[in-house]
Amino acid sequence: MWVLEFLHVLFGIFWIGLLYFFNMIQVQAMPKMVEAGAAKPYTQIILPQALFYFRYTALLTFVTGIIYYGASRPASHLIHTGMVLGTIMAFNVWFIIWPNQKKIIAGVLEGDALNKAKRTAFLASRTNAWLSLPMLICMVGSSHGGLGF
Repeated sequence: MWVLEFLHVLFGIFWIGLLYFFNMIQVQAMPKMVEAGAAKPYTQIILPQALFYFRYTALLTFVTGIIYYGASRPASHLIHTGMVLGTIMAFNVWFIIWPNQKKIIAGVLEGDALNKAKRTAFLASRTNAWLSLPMLICMVGSSHGGLGF
């Protein structure tokens, strides 16, 4: 059972780390990369690999969390709240962020459609960044005696 918990936490750290990277570093650096002519190599080489890990660590975090929950059945309402938030976040990754990023990277969109895809992916990613805070509080609180820790 500890292996499931370990894997869940490990994949979660990887996922949330990438989430924060995209929201705090990439968003700030991209205008400078465009000016320097470095945006295209970044979006064609580094970004697809980072998004691959982002998607699959989200999936592995979700799957290991469900399996761990099923094996341990914690009774805390906090863990249920955290699970709902994590599920919303995983949904955002696979069904909002990734489909839009895939189109952006492929270069199949232009003008308003491109701007809409960028904005949609950004808002879903930013939503995940904000949801990660109460989700982490719920996870920690559920195994450490409540919100007062």
